[in-house]
Amino acid sequence: MNLLAAPVMNSPRRIPFPALAAAVCLLFAAVGIAVLDDYGISFDELTQRGIAEQNAAYLMGDSDALPQNHNRFYGIVFELPLLLAERLLGLQDSRDIYLTRHLLTHLFFIAGGFICGLLAWRMFNNRWLALLALLLFLLHPRLYAHSFSNSKDIPFAVMFIIALYLTHRAFRRDTAGAFVLLGVVVGLAVNMRPFALLFIPAILALRGLDFWPAGGAARRRILLTAGVFAAAALLAIYASHPYYWENPLRYIDGLQTLSRHPTPVENLFRGQIVPSDAVPADFIPVWFGITTPPALLLLGAAGIAALLWRGFRAPGRVGRNGELRFRLLLLACFVLPVAVVIITQSHIYDGWRHMYFLWAPFCLLAAASLHRIPRPGRRGLTVTRRIALCALAAAGLGGAAYAIVSLHPHQQIYFNLLVNRAAPNELRQQYELDDWRTGQLQGLEYLLESYPGATLYVKGRSRAALNWLLLPAAERRRIALSDEWAADFRLQSDRDLRRMPAAAEPAVYQRRAYGSVYLAVTAPRLIWGGGVRPGAAVYRAAYRRLTAAASPAARSDFDVYIHDGALYYVKENCRPEDVAPRIFLHFYPVNHNDLSAQRGEYGFNHRNFNFGRLGGFFDGKCITQEPLPDYPIARIRTGQIAGGETLWQAELNPAVYGRFQEIEAGLAGLRPVASAGDFELYLDGGSLVYRREPCDAADVGARFYLHLFPADAAELPADRQAHGFVNLGFDFPEYGAMRDGKCLATAPLPDYPLARIRTGQHKPEAGQLWQADFRPGR
Repeated sequence: MNLLAAPVMNSPRRIPFPALAAAVCLLFAAVGIAVLDDYGISFDELTQRGIAEQNAAYLMGDSDALPQNHNRFYGIVFELPLLLAERLLGLQDSRDIYLTRHLLTHLFFIAGGFICGLLAWRMFNNRWLALLALLLFLLHPRLYAHSFSNSKDIPFAVMFIIALYLTHRAFRRDTAGAFVLLGVVVGLAVNMRPFALLFIPAILALRGLDFWPAGGAARRRILLTAGVFAAAALLAIYASHPYYWENPLRYIDGLQTLSRHPTPVENLFRGQIVPSDAVPADFIPVWFGITTPPALLLLGAAGIAALLWRGFRAPGRVGRNGELRFRLLLLACFVLPVAVVIITQSHIYDGWRHMYFLWAPFCLLAAASLHRIPRPGRRGLTVTRRIALCALAAAGLGGAAYAIVSLHPHQQIYFNLLVNRAAPNELRQQYELDDWRTGQLQGLEYLLESYPGATLYVKGRSRAALNWLLLPAAERRRIALSDEWAADFRLQSDRDLRRMPAAAEPAVYQRRAYGSVYLAVTAPRLIWGGGVRPGAAVYRAAYRRLTAAASPAARSDFDVYIHDGALYYVKENCRPEDVAPRIFLHFYPVNHNDLSAQRGEYGFNHRNFNFGRLGGFFDGKCITQEPLPDYPIARIRTGQIAGGETLWQAELNPAVYGRFQEIEAGLAGLRPVASAGDFELYLDGGSLVYRREPCDAADVGARFYLHLFPADAAELPADRQAHGFVNLGFDFPEYGAMRDGKCLATAPLPDYPLARIRTGQHKPEAGQLWQADFRPGR
């Protein structure tokens, strides 16, 4: 055989379009499988799977299994097959379960692109325009990301394009069987999203347009097809939703509930928080406009403009030209749902994900911009216009493909040039980025890679930790999902970061898009010499440095340290119940002018806090800290309280504690003036210094009395003349501090000469514990 003369069998013109479209879809499927485990779990996935499990239990005979909240109104048309596939495959591990769900959802999305291409091929009889429609459908960055983890909106968008395809097919064939199939698909779509209800009056209206010019036999066929379509749709709605089996009228309640979410959801829109029950009229148009590649917006606008111009110029042909009528149906499918949302004030949130089904008709209208509606005696588009539109289509597809690759695996945060993307974190302050927090998967993967072999305590009482389920079993065992107070790390989405005070916690890992952080892994902030280490290392390092550099200023249930402008609370053998009660702090200022107006009569400023706000656990120990105020403090009282009862209390003097070593050094060259009760007493300048070693909290718990006998009785106040001395009694925390097993207190003395000093300790129930009596000059 002469190979050079052999026919070229792989020419695109010789390949049937369905085969070409299938080849493109297989390529997309291969890419999707390759990147499957890069995509995280959305926080709705567990709920959706739970709805399927409850309905499956109901179908198996458990009459009480159906959800009791608003979830009972959600359909299971797509969720039940996902659950069935899971059980047929015998999947038990959470990673296998959710990767399988993601794979099937993504393949269904690709199937939607295939159907979109087939419909365009039927409409235009042009393989290139059909291929354009297919690629447009599959290459929207946001839909592509959602096609893995969104088992609600993406499947409905696919069912919507299937319903459009079957509509085109039914009107072409005009048979009862075609309309029955269309009715079944529409009914299934209705139970996925109520928006599909618009198909029923639309199809019946189109049948009505065919009815009037038709003859007797044709009219009977039209009535038959319209009747079987409506019957099939209603029957499919009823049959595919177990909750409606007992009472079909429940659907009215379901429609009202699904259009108005029971709990308003916050939306960040143009920098303002907007509740889902009060979104502005331009919410969906703006979101659609700023998250679709600009070239594709222009291509779609060109298709819509051409269609409107054609319809306005020849309105009488609408009833006779089936292709023109179908394109007007596409336009209605794109415009009317938005109008319904605005008019009925339906609750919308998370961008425009509830309206992803708008994308399929928009793709077809965009492809139609390159195709003139057939009309006798008229040529197609001019060469210049066709070249311009082809260039626009190529730019749009290229830009979309680039966004998908560059933003991988978080294409859901795509925004176009219609918004300000240049300023750092500007976009994050204007719009939601990672609504469903699927990016948390990369945060967990970073931690596992950065701390090999370690057990990592991650805040797990939130939706953010759901991506833990996607980790391999061995890595899941290294992640301990903890309460906030016990967590070494927190996974923060852009929404979480907006709510946090600036620099409240240091980020050990971040991901950005357009200069805005949409994922941060943070560690609780502990002030320690300016250094911050991530995770459990923060607490270990703080504990080691604290205990090496200082000794407790007070001991009780917790050891209380003063260091670097903060109070640290440390406890060994610490249990969760030890840190549950709130900690109270009473600050007694040196200057009473520093007291707040509300606390003036009490003599101290008050502060309460929970242990877990800045604290955490490691190796059976716990540690937390609270910054000290910026004004001078005479003494501090702190402890824990629960149910109105003080569990423990400690008092300390920051000034003496800070000067402890300096005071001790000053005593080195002095001899005690007296010793009693294991205390040594020194006169150091204008102070009487009490020193005891060893010493603990029990040794200084009793009140000290200090009697000063002036050399000149005229120095005595009138109320002390009869006693002959001035009493300057004090509690140890007023003038003293403990450190390194020692106690020091420096009681100030008056500036007049003293004849004698008597001091000691006493307790009301035990009387005098010890006493020393001496003359200052001896």
